[in-house]
Amino acid sequence: MRSVYLASFLAFASFSTALANDSTAAFGAGGLVFTKSDHIVMQEEDLRISKTNIRVAYKFFNTSDKPITTRVAFPLPEAFLDADGSSLPYYTEETLPKDKNILKFSVTIDGKKQAFQTEDKQRFDQDMQATAHTFTYHWMQTFPAKKMVSVVHEYTPGVGGAVEYGMQDEASGKYCIDAGTQQWIKQQQKTNHQVATDTIAYILKTGANWKGPISKFKLTVKKSDPNEKVSFCGTGVKKLDATTFVMEKTNFTPKQDLHILYLKPYKLGE
Repeated sequence: MRSVYLASFLAFASFSTALANDSTAAFGAGGLVFTKSDHIVMQEEDLRISKTNIRVAYKFFNTSDKPITTRVAFPLPEAFLDADGSSLPYYTEETLPKDKNILKFSVTIDGKKQAFQTEDKQRFDQDMQATAHTFTYHWMQTFPAKKMVSVVHEYTPGVGGAVEYGMQDEASGKYCIDAGTQQWIKQQQKTNHQVATDTIAYILKTGANWKGPISKFKLTVKKSDPNEKVSFCGTGVKKLDATTFVMEKTNFTPKQDLHILYLKPYKLGE
């Protein structure tokens, strides 16, 4: 199974010119430190996911009487440097982009392009060869007092690979695969079709790091083909058309990350 790992917005500890303790700095002894904001509210999150494009638009409001400058980041789960079903299927240590921007990540603040830095944590094998990377894109952000800040980030995930999907209880629970989809998979097998799978994992729980719940949350999941099936966990999901599913929430506190499964029938040799 080919997996593409995506992630949501995080805020880090406040950063000033004079810091003595790692616990109060944006960078601690172990690298970037995730902290909870007590004054910045995420008023809106509009998350749009497809296999070719991810776009997330946020509106933040600083409820305090003073501007807050904090380090904000976009983290990725660990990515391996081989083709064994990883999120970096075609990169080697030699071909990895120098800027480490494997997702062509970009961000705008109130409509203006924002520069960012990249932290790269590496994992090594017994021969001290890098076998995996954990990338985090981050930048310093000022939230003016009693004002709204609009943040949009966008990237192009590289989903690939077609494999036969053997249904398992663990996968059924992870993606909330319903009985109808289970039956559809069995029907494909009866007609000599295989089922290709693509997955997207989105770190959603970090939306709870801001003050209070997300006032207005909207998730849009797009299919690339009407014949494709898509499955993910959520309540109140509405089908807008043959390829578009929408879930909207108010005062939303994410309690689990989002896992999306795409299923598409194919015949060997096609």
